[in-house]
Amino acid sequence: MARTLDLEPWAGRWVAVDAEGRVCSDAASLAELLTAIEEADLGEVEVMRAPAPDDPVVYGFG
Repeated sequence: MARTLDLEPWAGRWVAVDAEGRVCSDAASLAELLTAIEEADLGEVEVMRAPAPDDPVVYGFG
């Protein structure tokens, strides 16, 4: 089943999202986020960058 996440509050930041779709950590860089995830022992989370409003949208193979 597809899900839609509202990541607008974290636009341009890296986020860790739990299985319920909640953002449980965020950081300015991927390295900072991975460190925060490890330190907080968050378990299995999905890591992604929340797109900023001016980010280009790429479809297919870019």
